[in-house]
Amino acid sequence: MKLNQQLNLKEVLLAALKNKLSASDYCALILYEHWESICGKEISKKTKPKSLYKNILTVSVENPVLIFELGFIKEEFIRKINTALDKSMAVKDIRFISG
Repeated sequence: MKLNQQLNLKEVLLAALKNKLSASDYCALILYEHWESICGKEISKKTKPKSLYKNILTVSVENPVLIFELGFIKEEFIRKINTALDKSMAVKDIRFISG
């Protein structure tokens, strides 16, 4: 199978899931898919988006020190995340949790 065929299948599956999942679950799936491009390779290795509820994104973080550091760049993350998401489900805040 060629790479172009794989990318098309991925897009088809995401489009199908958009109609089956709730808006927040679909946005969480999109974030999970694009997480590395949103926050960079190093941070993506140590963090994962967990849930999106009432426009608040919960992100699991490897250690408490990183939670503190991420607090300083939270607004930049929100901007990048909202660029990746559908405008109807914009993230207003991020909650970092240890996990």
